[in-house]
Amino acid sequence: MPASLSYTHGAVKSKSVRSVRQAIVILFAALIPAVLIAAFHPRRPALSEERGLPGEERLETVLGWGKTVLWLDARSAQEYDAEHLPGAILLNLEDWDTLFPSFLEQWEPDEKVVVYCSSTACQLSHEVAQRLKQSGISQVFVLKGGWEAWKSKQ
Repeated sequence: MPASLSYTHGAVKSKSVRSVRQAIVILFAALIPAVLIAAFHPRRPALSEERGLPGEERLETVLGWGKTVLWLDARSAQEYDAEHLPGAILLNLEDWDTLFPSFLEQWEPDEKVVVYCSSTACQLSHEVAQRLKQSGISQVFVLKGGWEAWKSKQ
């Protein structure tokens, strides 16, 4: 290989290495403020906050909706009779055919319907919510944590 070609190859290689180093320095210089903003931004979501299933809402969110909420209890009639959210209506799958007409009489189309059952592990509220959506009611939500979430806030 001629000496002049070897020198040119070495100079190009040296410039490439220098360019890569500069890119890494710029990347780290940009990364530092990004990490600080992500860690200390006032509207940053909590890292420990659990994500809910689609259609689930936290109690604090639902309470913020005010009086535009119609609560539905998807638990058994015995559990409902023992204790339920103030103003809640019983609507479970077990007695759907007899309870659904009563629900329709009390429901207003501009209301948000929030269904709850016993706990986080309870799927009855999701099943009732799905059935309501299939019946043409669009603003249907499930209370994340169910009855236990309500009781823990009282």
